Amino acid sequence: FFGITKDSTSCFTFVMKYYENGNLYSYLEESMGIICWRDIVEMLWSISTGLESIHEYSLVHGYLHGGNILVESEMDSIDAKVADTGLHGPVDKQTSQQIYGVVPFVAPEVFSDNILTIESDIYSFGMIMWTLSAGVRPYYDRPHDKQLIQEICSGLRPN
Repeated sequence: FFGITKDSTSCFTFVMKYYENGNLYSYLEESMGIICWRDIVEMLWSISTGLESIHEYSLVHGYLHGGNILVESEMDSIDAKVADTGLHGPVDKQTSQQIYGVVPFVAPEVFSDNILTIESDIYSFGMIMWTLSAGVRPYYDRPHDKQLIQEICSGLRPN
């Protein structure tokens, strides 16, 4: 993070480092889903540290998925950063009745209670763990529709 700028429409934008490897999804595609365990552990450590930083201030991310994880690979190391924190906010100050997110990464209780919590962020982190270990997106082979939401709320988890 280098700073903040304001564009002509008065919207604020973070100025940050460019991540050549893109997000977690593009990194998985480029690596054909084959990532060594050392790199997986390094990425998960970085992601969990970023999430911990958000949670230390009693904030929730609320929109954590592979598209919001930026990946950088240099020589013998790999790094992952949590991005798109624009939707996060205080745990006790949620005003939107709208559910945002990528269906497989949204905790079942968010679908039923419509409340984002630190625990729902941890569920999303668990799905990122699954994505990295499986090498593919969860439920990549089916539509992300109401049927999938109902099945997730009934206990369905990726194979």
